[in-house]
Amino acid sequence: MQIISDIEYSSGVVGDLFLPDEQLPEGGFPAVVLIHGGSWTSNDRHSVRGIADFLVENGFAVFNIEYRLAPQFRWPSGLEDCKNAVRYLADSNYPVNRRKISIIGASAGGHYALIAGLSLPPEMVCSIVSISGIDDVFSDYKFAPDRYWALLGGNPSERKLFELNPASYAGDEIPPVLCTHWRQDQVVPFESCIDFVKSVENKGGRICVYSYDFERQSEGHGIWIPDSEPHRLYPDIEAVIAAFLKTVISK
Repeated sequence: MQIISDIEYSSGVVGDLFLPDEQLPEGGFPAVVLIHGGSWTSNDRHSVRGIADFLVENGFAVFNIEYRLAPQFRWPSGLEDCKNAVRYLADSNYPVNRRKISIIGASAGGHYALIAGLSLPPEMVCSIVSISGIDDVFSDYKFAPDRYWALLGGNPSERKLFELNPASYAGDEIPPVLCTHWRQDQVVPFESCIDFVKSVENKGGRICVYSYDFERQSEGHGIWIPDSEPHRLYPDIEAVIAAFLKTVISK
């Protein structure tokens, strides 16, 4: 693969672009903007390098991005960076198909991926994948209210939670969405996924869900193969995501 490092896509924030070695398809490579997790406050693009590797192996160009972190930069700074990354990639001269750009995020990155993908113009986003994401903030806030202090600088009102909630951005036309989630997730409750799906379905939308109860590590999200370096998703999660993305881009 070819890696173009430290691309400044917005003022002060960077990403790495991964390009497959295979022959360039007509129209360019299908692409993914990849968003790391970390409760909106920590981690960086290197924490999801294994996801970038897996996607490149499946023929996708991957823009693995940084974004401004709370509490230094509060809501919606990080979200705006994620949206700008999609805009940047779509307007760039890199060999990507601007009509086939997906957004993938893990944990808090899943939250940003959903809102970015649901709020950007429909023609700009091919699909969205949330990996163990904060898909519904109302159920997540009940589970872990402290993490919202850093993002917002205080306890959120009902109105602010509505503003933070991905389902609030689901309109009449939404791109294909996949949510994957371990039912025993120790970081973001599985209810967050279920409540997001119900909210979107009530608006007439449909969400693909991959939930699983396999024995995994006793803590965390249950997504990473133990001792893998860089961290790789379990094979079943990779397979589901790859099948979903390839189905979307084939249409």
